[in-house]
Amino acid sequence: MTISCAVDCDGAAWWWSANMRLLPYDKNRGKRCCSCGDMVCRGAKYIQVERWRECVSDIEQRIYGDEVPLASWVICESCAPIFVKLHEMNVDVYLGDSNLHDILVEFEAIYGPSDGFKLKLPSYRTVGGWR
Repeated sequence: MTISCAVDCDGAAWWWSANMRLLPYDKNRGKRCCSCGDMVCRGAKYIQVERWRECVSDIEQRIYGDEVPLASWVICESCAPIFVKLHEMNVDVYLGDSNLHDILVEFEAIYGPSDGFKLKLPSYRTVGGWR
């Protein structure tokens, strides 16, 4: 199964943090969504996922401290509501290995109270965030 309850665990290869706000992409070079692989280009809305890993040497520790920053990932506007909803429901998602649209279909099939059940996804408002 690709979904599970979120659990804190020690010894992870890397970890992430996201502020769950849709931001306008302002870089000249596009980046692929870590879920569906669609290109996020200049002007598109996205959620930024900042990532870190544990330092593995004294030199890294002197340079970065306890956490070494990794390249941030992006979640496109189409995947963002699914990501936010599953995160709010404490569903663990393996970013970079999972397509959020597939996980949503799996979640609805397994945990839906009836056939045809659709999870209500939040919409983003510039004032007040997700609703």
